[in-house]
Order: sequence, then structure tokens, then C-alpha cells
Amino acid sequence: MKQYTVRVPATSANIGPGFDCLGIAFKLYNWFTFTWDNPEQPVSYEEQIKWLATRTASQMPMLEAYVQYCRLFNVKLPIPTKVECIRSDVPVAKGLGSSATCYVAGAGAAQWIAKQLYSADQIESYYNIHNVDPFSKGAILAIASTIEQHPDNLSPAVFGGLQLAAILDSDKLPQVVTQELNVSSDVNFIISIPSFSLKTAKARGVLPAEVARADAIFNIRSLGYLLKGMSDANHDLLSLGLQDRLHQPYRAGLIPDFYEILNVGIQSGACGSVLSGAGPSILTVTCNSQVNTQKIKNNIQTSLGNAWKVKILELDYEGMVGYEGKTKF
Repeated sequence: MKQYTVRVPATSANIGPGFDCLGIAFKLYNWFTFTWDNPEQPVSYEEQIKWLATRTASQMPMLEAYVQYCRLFNVKLPIPTKVECIRSDVPVAKGLGSSATCYVAGAGAAQWIAKQLYSADQIESYYNIHNVDPFSKGAILAIASTIEQHPDNLSPAVFGGLQLAAILDSDKLPQVVTQELNVSSDVNFIISIPSFSLKTAKARGVLPAEVARADAIFNIRSLGYLLKGMSDANHDLLSLGLQDRLHQPYRAGLIPDFYEILNVGIQSGACGSVLSGAGPSILTVTCNSQVNTQKIKNNIQTSLGNAWKVKILELDYEGMVGYEGKTKF
């Protein structure tokens, strides 16, 4: 028997003007354990597909990525006897990348068990074809990106930190180009998580098919301010850089208290607030001391009452990590 545990961080995508291309990872995690009773008995992709059809809906995201690894690298892998989310701190449908944690975990588990059975030379021809090393984190990102087309969530989930990412056109594996960007240690983050959920499809449904040129220019400018402000902990640049015209004005109406959080945060000294992903969680950015950030967090919580949970989050710089065995808490 073999067991492997994968820890994947929560992520916040978009961060205002970085629509569909910018994301950041936080120290808030989902943990998954994969168990193989017969790790020395790999089966073909076709057999994996038949087995996949018998699984429960809750297991499907992890196992879909697991089976996708088999297909795209043309390797036989053993069927997991058991797949568990042993600890879930990333809330579902709250704009914190819960689905990304599942896909990254499944691809990571497939990669780990493949390493136990094969050497790189044995599947070298396949990663030459796909131009991706099957034992790298880049392979995990590429596999997950074939299922979920959101590199702004997937890239920080795999690598950690603040990532600028895009999927390039490719007739092979998705070519995901990602670049980690600097965040000053003086920049802090507060997340406000509501009791209600919001499906990404609904949040995308309110977006216009086209945008005005002035709005596109506004967002390009804002993104430059945002990235420089993150690097330098510059309050004024962050205040300008957190503004968006491509998605937030349309989605804000789906989220009660968005402007309440924005206004209370700014009045308390924050740089601004943005939707976390498509929402409904709201990310507030500060470049104050921890004491002042705590005060801002408390003011937001007081204004919202018990319908929202408000907490300070630290950045995660590791991304996905794995451990042999089953982690004990």
C-alpha cells in the first residue's frame, strides 16, 4: 500500500484589474490523501476512464486530473483505492479557488505515483512531444489547465506567491506562461467571506461581450500601478491599482455589502478592496503595520456583523506540496 498527501493553497484571482491573468496564493489550505492498495498494478487510460465513471461527484475533480495525466503522458497508473479531502479550509464557491485545489491535487498525485513506477527516461519521448517535463510542477499546471481554463487560480495554487499567467495557443498540452511577481512584506491582505455562495458561471454571465476602449486603457494603467504598488508597498499606487472597469462594476451588484466593505476599509486606512476571483469573497489590501491591519479587519467585521467571516491572510510562497503517507494534524 502507498499513500500520498497533497496540500494546495487557496488563491485569489483577478485582484482588480488583473482580470483572468493575475492571482495570489494564501496560507489557507485543502489537504487530500490518495491511497493505492495495489500500487504495482497500473492500468491503461481506457480502464481508468471506465473506473472514473463509477466515482462520486465529490471525487470527480481530483480523479479527472489524475486520469488526464495518464492520457497526456501515455502512462499506465494504478487506480487509487481511496481519495479523501482530509481537511478543507478553502470554502467552496466563495471565490478562493477551491476547484483549482482539487485539479492540482489530482495531477500532483498522478505525478507522484508515476515517479514511483517510471524513470524520466521511460516517458521521455512523451514530454519531448508535449514540451513539458512530466515530473515538474509545470506538468501539474499544464494538466490542470486542460480541465480548468483559469491560470490565474491554477498558477499560484501550483507555485505560490503572486503570479501573472496566461494560456497560449497550442495543439499539444496547454502552454501556460507564468511569472512570479514581487510583493512587499509590508503589504497585507484581509479576506471577507460571506455565508452565501456565488457560482462562477453566474458571475461570468453578467459580464458584457465587449468593453469600451477607454475602460480597457483604464485597466492596463491600473494593472501597472497595482504591480508597482505591490512591490513597493506604495499606498497611493495601490489605491489607484485596485480599481477596475472590466468586471467588478458588473459583478458588484451580485454581492451585498461590497461597497460597504470597500468604504469601511478605505475610511479605516486600507488601500482598497476587490472581488476575490468572481466573488463573493472580498479581498482588502493594506500597506499598514500589522496593528493597523488588525484595526481595519476589526472595523470591517463590526460593520458586517456575523453574516461574514473576516480574517487576515498571509501569503503562501510554496504552492502545492506533497508528502508520502497520511498527514496527521
